[in-house]
Amino acid sequence: MITHYRVDMRVVHGQTVTILKKSFPLNRIIVIDDEIARDKFMGNLYASVVPSSIKVHIRDVEHGFADLQKAEKSQLNYFVIFKTPLTVKRLIEMGYHFKGTLTIGQQAIRQNAPKYLPACGNTEEEFAAIRFAYDHGTDIVFDPSCRFDNITFEEAKKAYDSIHEK
Repeated sequence: MITHYRVDMRVVHGQTVTILKKSFPLNRIIVIDDEIARDKFMGNLYASVVPSSIKVHIRDVEHGFADLQKAEKSQLNYFVIFKTPLTVKRLIEMGYHFKGTLTIGQQAIRQNAPKYLPACGNTEEEFAAIRFAYDHGTDIVFDPSCRFDNITFEEAKKAYDSIHEK
């Protein structure tokens, strides 16, 4: 079963294993990202930061779509992690329906993605992908600090819109 879905630009990191594992059962991690799936070095790096008892699967979107359906039926507990909300949108367009809450974790603050929540910046395209997921029935919360702040989509949208009105 899938116990946690997360969009986090850091992908797999210390908080994944220490904080989130305490709240959500975890045996396996599926990372779905086309770029990471092509980069064996980065895939191995992400896999190396978790205990050897937790297997990390790195998948492109096409293979990740199939793995999600298998993970839902599994007796093992899976975290599914996406680097970007654009991947989430693509999966929904392919017909995937999230069976649990999608947590938006840390998002890169950049020139074209200003901060609208602590540790959250999204481009217009990225935030549109989050809105697309929400509009397609995905339950979404924002928790960039891994403190279970659970900021609602509506609160995040209001913060995002307020900085883009300027």
